Amino acid sequence: MACASPMVRVFLSAAEASADQHGAHLLRELQALTTVEACGVGGQRLREQGLKPLATAEELSVMGLFEVLQHLPRLWRLARYVRREALEFRPDVAVLIDSPDFHLPLARHLSRAGIPVVLYVSPQLWAWRSGRVKLIRRVVRKVLCILPFEVDFYRQHGVSASFVGHPLVDELASIPPGVGPERKHALALLPGSRRHEVEALLPVMLEAFHRLRDEDPQLAGKVIVAPGLSAGDLQALAGPDGFSLEFVDNHRYQ
Repeated sequence: MACASPMVRVFLSAAEASADQHGAHLLRELQALTTVEACGVGGQRLREQGLKPLATAEELSVMGLFEVLQHLPRLWRLARYVRREALEFRPDVAVLIDSPDFHLPLARHLSRAGIPVVLYVSPQLWAWRSGRVKLIRRVVRKVLCILPFEVDFYRQHGVSASFVGHPLVDELASIPPGVGPERKHALALLPGSRRHEVEALLPVMLEAFHRLRDEDPQLAGKVIVAPGLSAGDLQALAGPDGFSLEFVDNHRYQ
């Protein structure tokens, strides 16, 4: 009689739509290997994959200095709650995906409690705020990079890092020719996953699209609607400028 696989307790945290997608891929692969109990922070896809949410990615979805300041007390309370519950959960490993401003302070507390911390989707320290690499070296057990050149940067600073590839590249490569996205002369507009972000960017994108459309009347436009938002909301925001565009809800490759 085969022995049952031991349960692995995983704390997963994904505070944005793209991180939620990466986290769902990761959790699915872990579940294929062993029995997993997962809790943490996630969006719709992680929750559908079985994550027990302490908080949702939607609750943490703010952008820009003024919006952050406006919601700062609520975000602090939420961060403290997540930290307390994560420590009580006592996971075998904590995987924190992107969002370094939220996750690095959490990583510090988890590491102090003896919980191994993995960063998945490397903070872009090679581009800005490189001083944070000292904190990462102290509190993070492993960095999983989706860009190959990031590995050398981290290793040069004494941080264990591995290139794991981009999960969406594998998905796109598996699509047979002629089955994937249409190859029409079209322009995709991706205004983001946060409502404040969309309100700021979509009008500018629409203006740019219509200028291009004046030069090429055959140009088609598609507005990609991120998880957590609805096509109806974006159509209402676009108003008459959006009549000639297609709004694609929950596009899998955003």
